[in-house]
Amino acid sequence: MSTDPIEDELGEGLPSNVIDEDEPNIIVMLGFSESNVSSQSSRGTKRKWVPEEDAALVACMVDLHNAGTYNADTGFKAGYLNELEKMLEKVLPNAMLKAKPNLESRIRTLKRDWSIVYDMLSGKNNSGFGWDEHRQIVVAEGAVWNSYISSHKEAAQFRHRSFPYYDQLTAIYVKDRATGKDAQIAADIIEEINAEDVAATNIREERDDFHGSEADVSLDDMDLSATQPQPARNEGDPIFSKKKKKISDANDFSTSFNDAATLLAENIRTVGLDISKSIASEVLIQQKSEMTIQGSALKLYPTLCEVEGLTEDERYQALSKIPDHPMQMLIFFSLPSAVRLEWVRRFLANH
Repeated sequence: MSTDPIEDELGEGLPSNVIDEDEPNIIVMLGFSESNVSSQSSRGTKRKWVPEEDAALVACMVDLHNAGTYNADTGFKAGYLNELEKMLEKVLPNAMLKAKPNLESRIRTLKRDWSIVYDMLSGKNNSGFGWDEHRQIVVAEGAVWNSYISSHKEAAQFRHRSFPYYDQLTAIYVKDRATGKDAQIAADIIEEINAEDVAATNIREERDDFHGSEADVSLDDMDLSATQPQPARNEGDPIFSKKKKKISDANDFSTSFNDAATLLAENIRTVGLDISKSIASEVLIQQKSEMTIQGSALKLYPTLCEVEGLTEDERYQALSKIPDHPMQMLIFFSLPSAVRLEWVRRFLANH
C-alpha cells in the first residue's frame, strides 16, 4: 500500500475493478447499485462510488448548471454542494451522500480528471490527440502518448480508460478553463470550500452579536447595577439620588432594548430575503428541470433505437416506463452507449 500522499491523491496502484473516491475507474460501468461500499485500510475508511452514483451526480450538476442559480466563472459558487445534496437525496435516497465530505471530494476528483483530458484535447501544441465519441476515450498515436506522458504523468491513466462525463463537465467548467483562471484545479476547489466556510463564520458572528445584545439587558445585569454603590451628588437628599438613579437605569434599559429590537428586525429582514431567494431559486430550478426532462423525452425513442442488442419489446417497454422516472432518464442519457443496454435491462427488471 502506497504511503506517498501524492500517489494516494492520484489513486495509483488500485485494482481495475475498484472505484475509489479519489480515482473513478470509469471502465467498470456494469455494477449498478444505490448502496455505497466502504473499506477499511491504512488510510482509514474510504467511500467507494459506483457508476450509477457518478452518473446521478453529474446529471444533477448539469441540471443545476442549466438552472443558472449557482453558476460562477469557476463552475459553481458557494452553497451549491448543499443544493446538490438535496437533489441527490431524491434520486438516490439510500446512498446517503452528503455535501461534505462525499460530494465535495468526488467533484474535486471529477474536475481534476476532466481538466487532464481537456488539456490533452484543447491544450497548445497537442494536435495529436483526438476524442472517440462512441467509446468516450482519448485517442492518439503511441509516439504522441509517450511524448506527452513524459511531462504529464497524470495523463497516463487515460491512455486506456474512458471518461464518459467529459462533454457534461465541459459545459460546466470550460469557461473557467478557457479564461485561464483555473491553472490549479485543486486550488480553485479549495477556494470555493473556503468561501463557504467564511459565509458560515459570518452567520455565526452575527448570531453571537445578537445574543450579546440580549445579554446587555438581562435581569441579572439589571439587578447587579441596582445594588452597586453609587457616589451621591447630594448627600442631604437621598430620595432625589434614588429617583435619579432609577431614571438612569430605565434609560439604559430602554436604549439596550431598542438596540436589541433594531438588530432583531434586521435579522428577521435578512432571513426573509434569504427565504424569498431560496424559494425563487427552487422555482427556477424546477422550471428548467422540466424543460430538460421534456427535451430528453423527445430524444428517448431514437436513442433507444441506437442501443445494440435491445429487442423491440424491450424498447417499447423502456419507452413507456423511463419517462415516468425523470432523473433515471437523465442518468440514461449521461451513460456511454456501451453500457446503455445493460442499464435498460436492469431498469426494466426493477420497474
